Amino acid sequence: MSHLSWNAPEYRHTAKTVEWFFASGIIALALIATSVLLGNILFAVVIAAAAFVFLLYARRAPRIVRASVSERGIEFGETLYEYGALASFWIETRDSEPRLILKQKKLFSLLTVIPLESVHPNIIRAGLLEFLPEEELHEPLSQKILEYLGF
Repeated sequence: MSHLSWNAPEYRHTAKTVEWFFASGIIALALIATSVLLGNILFAVVIAAAAFVFLLYARRAPRIVRASVSERGIEFGETLYEYGALASFWIETRDSEPRLILKQKKLFSLLTVIPLESVHPNIIRAGLLEFLPEEELHEPLSQKILEYLGF
């Protein structure tokens, strides 16, 4: 197998409107007020800090990172997923943006999703079949709901 590489955003980014930030702020303030009314000041502080960081992160555009498939494993950004640590893969092409979904052998690990921006999915699939079994995988419903809400 030859080395395959491409550039892709580190996550799917959706533009957020002023209304989105306003609604997020209202939800955060409601949670903080509820915590204060229940006498849990520490939780209110944690909610305020988390909301602040969350809103800063929501404004940030995704970095473009290098993704590659080689004999060593699958690299995405700074992370190398060695084939020995992976259970299977699936290439999802039903949506407008094809993506590679990786399932790790760890018991409580989430699925890893890597966008396939400028590379044909069949090329990646053919390369990965040498090292990993293909298993139909789907992004968790919670992740799809969060993406729908703009997170």
